[in-house]
Amino acid sequence: MSARFNVCLFNSDDPRGGKIGGTSTYVRDFIAYHPEEMNLLLVAPDEIGDLAVGDVNRAAFRGRAFDFLPLFRSATAFDDYPTSIADSETFRFAVQILKHWPQIRSILGRGRYSVEIRRVELSPVVASFGRPFVQMVHVWGRKDQPMSSILGRHTALRTTLEAFAATTAAKYYSVNSDMTAMYRRVFPWAAGKMETLTTWADPATFSPSPFDLAGGCIRLAYVGRADRFKRLDLMFEAVAALAGISPWPVELHYAGDGDLKRTPGYERVAPMLVDHGVRRPAEIAAIWRSVHIGLLTSEFEGMPRAVLEALSCGRPVVALHLPQLEGTVVDGVSGWLTPRSDRQAADMAAQILAAFEAIRSGRITPGGVAAQASAFRPEPLLGRVYAAHRAIHGLA
Repeated sequence: MSARFNVCLFNSDDPRGGKIGGTSTYVRDFIAYHPEEMNLLLVAPDEIGDLAVGDVNRAAFRGRAFDFLPLFRSATAFDDYPTSIADSETFRFAVQILKHWPQIRSILGRGRYSVEIRRVELSPVVASFGRPFVQMVHVWGRKDQPMSSILGRHTALRTTLEAFAATTAAKYYSVNSDMTAMYRRVFPWAAGKMETLTTWADPATFSPSPFDLAGGCIRLAYVGRADRFKRLDLMFEAVAALAGISPWPVELHYAGDGDLKRTPGYERVAPMLVDHGVRRPAEIAAIWRSVHIGLLTSEFEGMPRAVLEALSCGRPVVALHLPQLEGTVVDGVSGWLTPRSDRQAADMAAQILAAFEAIRSGRITPGGVAAQASAFRPEPLLGRVYAAHRAIHGLA
C-alpha cells in the first residue's frame, strides 16, 4: 500500500457551491480524482451552511470524502467583479486566513502538509505557515487589456507577488507554454521549478453525442463568466453579423453568472439569447450537446476549459485567435480560429456559418471534434500535480 501524505488546498470559494470558472473546476476535479493515499484538507468558505465554521469538518463531494476547514460563511460569488482590492473575493479570503492564522499554522505543522494555491496574492500569507507550497497560475493579461481583475490593473504589485511566489514556491505551474516561457524569462532564478500544466475536460461528464439538426436553427453557446476580458461585446457583434447573413435563425445560449444586459450590443442579440444562468457541470454538458457550435472571443486566456469541454462534447468552436488553441481548434475539423483584425466580427460570422454548413454536410463530426481534445484529460494532468506533492513529501 502506498504511503499516506497530507495536502491542503486553499480556495476562495466552496467547490460545493455554484461558482463557475476554471479555478473552481480545477478544485472540484482535484477533489474528485485525488488518490486514496492523499489525506486532503480544504480551507475555504462554507457556501452551503452545513459546516461548523472554524472547525475541521468531514465533508464529501462527488462521492469523495475530505477534511474541510471553513473559515467563514459566504454566499456563492456570482457576478463578483470588484472595484477595489479590498472589495475582491481573494482579499476577503486572505483576511479570514489571517484571522485564523494560529490555528491553520498549527494544523499544517502537526500534519506536515504540503499546500496548494491558485492566486499569487495568497503566497505571502501561505509562505508564513512554513510549509512547502505549489503555486498555480490560471490566467494572465497585460495592464492595457480589458479585465475585471483588480490585481491585473496593478502591474507593480502583481509582479512583486509573482516574484515572491516564484521564489518561495516548491513548484510553479502555468496553464499554457507562453505563460511559462514568460515567467522563466522574467524570473530566471526560479525557472527550474516552473512547468506548464494545462486544463482538461472531465470525460465522465463531457462526452460526444450526435448533432440535433431538427428545427432548422443554428444554435451557438458560450459558457463562462462575463469578465471584461471575455469580450462578450465582440461576441454579440459577431452573432448579430451572423444573423444578417444566415439563411437559418440563430440562437445564442449562455451559461454563466453575468448580467448580459450590461454588455454593449446586448440589444442586438437579445431576441436570439437564451440565458441559462449558472449551471452545474452535468447541466453544462447537456447545453453543449443541445447546440451546434461554441464561441470564444476573449482578449486573452490561460487555457480555456470551456473550449475543451465543448470539443469533448463533439461541438466545434469558433474563436478569436489565441496561440494556445492552435493545437485543438483545427480549421475545418474542430472549428475555426478567426484572425484578429478590423473585420474580425464579420469574419467570425462567416466562419460560424461555414462550421454549421460543415456540420450539416457531415464534414465536421462529433467524434472528429472530440478527438482534438483527447489529450486533455484529468487523470494524466492531475497526476503530475499529485506526483509533485508526493515528491515534496519525499515519496516516489
